[in-house]
Amino acid sequence: MDLQGQRLFVAGEDNSVVEILDLAAGKLVHTITDVKAPHSMVYRADLKKLFVVDGGTGEVKIYDTDSYKRTGSIKLREDADSMAYDPSTKYMYVVNGGEGAKMAYSFISVVDTTAGKSLADIKIDSDAVEALALEKSGPRLFVNMTGKDAVAVVDREKHT
Repeated sequence: MDLQGQRLFVAGEDNSVVEILDLAAGKLVHTITDVKAPHSMVYRADLKKLFVVDGGTGEVKIYDTDSYKRTGSIKLREDADSMAYDPSTKYMYVVNGGEGAKMAYSFISVVDTTAGKSLADIKIDSDAVEALALEKSGPRLFVNMTGKDAVAVVDREKHT
């Protein structure tokens, strides 16, 4: 959500679009159509950029939010899906790989939204990962490994 600009960014995964709604006017103002399966997003107001996890192309696509034009992308593996965002480091933790990519394991890619690049990949011993949660008072990341009926605990600083 863009609080200052009163815009809401909506991932239309089944329709292969990202829709931008003007909350003050109560109407659709733009549709981004060059996405295949948008899953999750981060809006950086300080950069005026929207980072969209596109599972259909296995990448994070970066858009300028004044023009809505794509300004870059960060390649990941197939089936990029859920993510968690750490506002203190400006890092996205993006699930990719796994069953949808025909892999026996998954990865959590650490994406630096300031630099616009992937920093690290953390291997997760499960072909299905559905959700992530960041510890607010420490460096841990909790990973829902639905393929193992377990929760992994990851050290975000050590990437292990």
